[in-house]
Amino acid sequence: MATLALAAASGCGSSGMSSDSDNQSGGSGASYAWVAPPLNRTLSFTLRTIDNSSNTIDQRYTETVTSVNADGSFTQLQQGQGNQTAIVNGTNYSVLTETIDLDDSGRTTSYSYTNAAGVLVTCVEAPHGLGPSFPLRVGASWSLSFTISCNGSTPITYTQQGAVDAPESVTVAAGTFSAIKLLSTVVWTDPNGTTHTETLTNWRDVVTLVSVQETTAVTISGTVPTVGYAVSSDRELQTPP
Repeated sequence: MATLALAAASGCGSSGMSSDSDNQSGGSGASYAWVAPPLNRTLSFTLRTIDNSSNTIDQRYTETVTSVNADGSFTQLQQGQGNQTAIVNGTNYSVLTETIDLDDSGRTTSYSYTNAAGVLVTCVEAPHGLGPSFPLRVGASWSLSFTISCNGSTPITYTQQGAVDAPESVTVAAGTFSAIKLLSTVVWTDPNGTTHTETLTNWRDVVTLVSVQETTAVTISGTVPTVGYAVSSDRELQTPP
């Protein structure tokens, strides 16, 4: 994906300090416990990306749960639908076919895919990707730091700070949901010296905790990319969870 925000990403907070890698504080509203997904559940999403030349890239993809562990962690398969060759201004926005491992709070711990040269690439997110641990509480805030390294490459560090807002009504193709609103900012610098600041708003269904919509705005600083890059994206759920 062109940026981290174009992969499944979101955070949720809880009250008090966690023994996990994230720092969580505050919150006096309703609390939501993690809901493990059912085996073989398939969700369909649309993803609309706008690049720095105002090009629109529309895609569809699915996420299928292929295994669920007793502790609530799980594995899912991400697959693009239809023609996924989306190269615009020299940047490939195609949705990769990936096997993704997630922990018991729905945070990515690793993912793997086969690149254009036929090489299996495995990326590790340590200790986990975006989002603090469940349960989450309305009014909570969080901060965390993690790294991503692929096939032993030099790790890239990501930071996230966010907060949990009260549920509100959200309507997408999959239906109308009461959804908690998760607001966060993610910052990372790529090997070319480009710093990406991503402002995410993610709405999660209060019953299943499935992300029904996520919007992302991206700004860059430092080295300007020599090819196109995403400046915003909007992901929406198309099928009921």
